[in-house]
Amino acid sequence: MTPLLSWFPGLLLVLLTGHLFGASYHVDSTAGDDRHDGQSPERAWRSLERVNATTFAPGDQILLKAGSRWENVSLHPLGSGRPDAPIVLGRYGEGPRPALHGGGRVPWILGLQNQECWEIRDLELTNFSDGPRQRHRAVEIRVKDFGRARHLYLKNLVVHDVNAVSDYRDDGDTVAKSFGGIAFIVEGTTRQTAWDDLLVEGCEIRDVGPMGLVMLSTWMTGHRDNDPKTWFPSRGVVIRGNTFERVARNGLLVRGCVSPLIEKNFFRECGLLGSGNAMFVFHCDDALIQHNESCETRYNPGDSDAAGFDADYNCRRSVFQYNYSHDNEYGGFLLCCLGGQRSHGFNEGVIVRYNISQNDGGNIVRVSGPVTQALVHNNTFYVKPDTVNLRDPGSPPRILYFKSWQGWSDGIRWVNNIFYNDSPHAVYEFGESRNNRFEHNLFYGIHPAGEPRDANKITGNPMFANVRGAERGLASAITAYSLRAGSAAIDAGLALPNLPTHDFAGHPIVVRGDRIDVGAISFEK
Repeated sequence: MTPLLSWFPGLLLVLLTGHLFGASYHVDSTAGDDRHDGQSPERAWRSLERVNATTFAPGDQILLKAGSRWENVSLHPLGSGRPDAPIVLGRYGEGPRPALHGGGRVPWILGLQNQECWEIRDLELTNFSDGPRQRHRAVEIRVKDFGRARHLYLKNLVVHDVNAVSDYRDDGDTVAKSFGGIAFIVEGTTRQTAWDDLLVEGCEIRDVGPMGLVMLSTWMTGHRDNDPKTWFPSRGVVIRGNTFERVARNGLLVRGCVSPLIEKNFFRECGLLGSGNAMFVFHCDDALIQHNESCETRYNPGDSDAAGFDADYNCRRSVFQYNYSHDNEYGGFLLCCLGGQRSHGFNEGVIVRYNISQNDGGNIVRVSGPVTQALVHNNTFYVKPDTVNLRDPGSPPRILYFKSWQGWSDGIRWVNNIFYNDSPHAVYEFGESRNNRFEHNLFYGIHPAGEPRDANKITGNPMFANVRGAERGLASAITAYSLRAGSAAIDAGLALPNLPTHDFAGHPIVVRGDRIDVGAISFEK
């Protein structure tokens, strides 16, 4: 190596590859010119067509000028990066996010196909049709017979006003259930294909439908038997810190993953135009859903779903913890599984722990179908006086509601929960569910005749700091449902194996002998 190269080893890489940090390409919808080379703000391109005609290399940046606006054309740049040198699509300059408006005239406004190692950030995207609605999306990222598609990041996008047609039945076409805001689609059958390191963070998804963010894969059918010929799950999937507001059906649907992390998201007014829980996972193992808030999910006449959180079927060992559910019109939490010979559905080993539900309506917790081996522990459920059953106004609201969905649940364990009931009409309805075990739960307020038996039942006052006083934000729930000195919940619970390290408020969970505190928040001595 020459003396110069020994001092600057990175220069050798440049000489060998011709590319280290990549080039930066600028696009300005007002002052740009497609005859330029794009490699400075002064020589910016003008059109998205010019971007679409270019194949980009690892480390390249495509920078759209702040305040720029493009209409009725899709952006689909070519090329792939590397995990250590992704291609970045973002912005430059001061001012509003660059805006891409599809007008409902394009199937998607931003798309990638069989590409990997991209980071897309700081853009505004719409696709609103003022005429007949179509099956369209704002963002579509698709891979087919590709292998593992690595390092795809969406950050700080604003996706809004996408009014795709909602033309599916609840038990019907899964493809139809993939239009709306953002879609990640895995296709093909000849080569195992999945996402590897997929991140959606800090995005705002609002006024979209039918779906907010959805994942779809053809590599899910062998999940039950872990058959590699037809089950190839995505890994490293993180959905964090996003806002979902005013979504026609489901805000978030994560499919076909192992160990996806869904945390610190906010869901408000999902299910506006049709049946839909705010979020759920499907065909996933070991999903972790934590520190999310869901509120004001809407119930429409005839809907089957309008809950805050859904532990859906064809899943194993889903964990819902540290979530705050409030003011959802048809329940806080749903655990479900479609039974029968046709589906061979399964929902095994779900854990619902250290969550808070306040003022949820209809059914506070619903268990539908043959859910098995579930554990529901250390949650706090507050039932307001005027709780109603919107689906059947002639029937009472239910604190716990077990129902058949081509089968009944079996072996659900309920431990260390607080059921604070202020409704004179609310009931518990167990149907033909089997082997429910209630241990060390606290029941306070009004006690319906069907309240479950519990050999270690606690009926004293939990002495919440400000019962029913929580508003928006997890911090507000902590303030309202912290325990005061003298609470009947202190040291009244059973210390279970494999407890998490901390509670809803972040306090360490202290085990005293074989006892812990009951409910979602431990008492701080």
